[in-house]
Amino acid sequence: TGDLGLRAYGETPAALFTNAAMGLLETVADLDTIKAVVQIEIEVSADSVENMLVAWLGELIFRHEVDEVLFRQVEIQEISESPSTLSAVVHGEPMGLAKHVVYTEIKSVTYHQLFVEQNPDGSWIAQVIFDL
Repeated sequence: TGDLGLRAYGETPAALFTNAAMGLLETVADLDTIKAVVQIEIEVSADSVENMLVAWLGELIFRHEVDEVLFRQVEIQEISESPSTLSAVVHGEPMGLAKHVVYTEIKSVTYHQLFVEQNPDGSWIAQVIFDL
């Protein structure tokens, strides 16, 4: 049992949310062992950009667990800040322990030390901590 912190960066909110998701996916499994044979559409909304990041990453964890799919790629289709909404397509394949290299299980996304900020140069940074 433990925690894992992640900082993500992006030139745009879409890039930031993509990079945060990829950090999560790379923590769970070796992406080189996963093929993009299924796709799942995901939509989340929240009352703030921070809550949307938690909802987005939480939905990826939920879909991984419930659908028993390992994801290797995310495509943000649309993202807006006010209201905070996101739609995306994620690609992966059904989990097979004989085929895939799985590193760890992420139980949840926490609000501990969570932030999403836009830098003065217009780029974005986010920090999130996962409960392992």
